[in-house]
Amino acid sequence: MQLTRLAEDYEKIKSAGAVELITISADNQNYAWSMSQTTGAKYQVLSDSDRSVIKLYGVLNAKEHDGIAHPSTFIIDKTGRIQYLYVGKDPQDRPSDEVLVAEIKKAAAIK
Repeated sequence: MQLTRLAEDYEKIKSAGAVELITISADNQNYAWSMSQTTGAKYQVLSDSDRSVIKLYGVLNAKEHDGIAHPSTFIIDKTGRIQYLYVGKDPQDRPSDEVLVAEIKKAAAIK
């Protein structure tokens, strides 16, 4: 559902100052591609099936489905610094797109 919402709000997100929107899935590449097609994503849906990025960012949920990511959102500024981080407690615990747009505007204003 979040991928569909992000697709619907993609222009708002870009207008807020996002340079790029990328989602990362623990699923294999074919499934990640299928999700992008199903949701109408106008952004990249990347596969991290070996969970290397998920582990690097410290959001691996090893208890579920042989290891998936906790639902996580990172907003990274132009210098590569994380300006916003949200790690959900369960699959439905995610920030709204309105919150993301506000946080992107804050991050975009940082020089």
